[in-house]
Amino acid sequence: MIDGTRSRLIESALTLLREQGLEGVTLRAVGELAGLSRMAPYRHFADKTALLAAVAARIMTDIAARITAAVLSQGSQEERLRAFYRSYVDYAVEHPEEYRLVFSSMFVAGRHPEVERAIDEILSALSVDIDGSGPRHKAALAALLASAHGVAELVTVSDFTHKGISTDDIIDVMVSRAARP
Repeated sequence: MIDGTRSRLIESALTLLREQGLEGVTLRAVGELAGLSRMAPYRHFADKTALLAAVAARIMTDIAARITAAVLSQGSQEERLRAFYRSYVDYAVEHPEEYRLVFSSMFVAGRHPEVERAIDEILSALSVDIDGSGPRHKAALAALLASAHGVAELVTVSDFTHKGISTDDIIDVMVSRAARP
């Protein structure tokens, strides 16, 4: 029952995040929305940060699944890379509160093992098209993730359409640069 209760609490926190933003996610509100006592979350999470880390890990797992599905549905390396960027950016645009939470400075890598595992899932989804292993391989994956994050940040904070630049234009330039030898 603990896993079921913990999952309900995470889902309730995610609902509150989507509906009210980060400010609306309190341990008491999460317990209440989950149909539990207002104090129940304290038995599963040390504090709000621990709850939000679990929510962030869940969100990152969702992002990884979305990226993996998009990438694997394509044939060529260019198509897969384009699908990666597009699915990543689309998630950020469609779920801005979730995206902001995941990349909040409160979740420094290494301090939250479940967030660290979720980052590894995203990197695994990316490794479909990157050959090799070792530090250079990991650096290539990190570079892809960093560039996707940069595009997502640009798109979520500013609309370039008034300048005649679409998100697809930006992605096309990145993919064509990446495809060059």
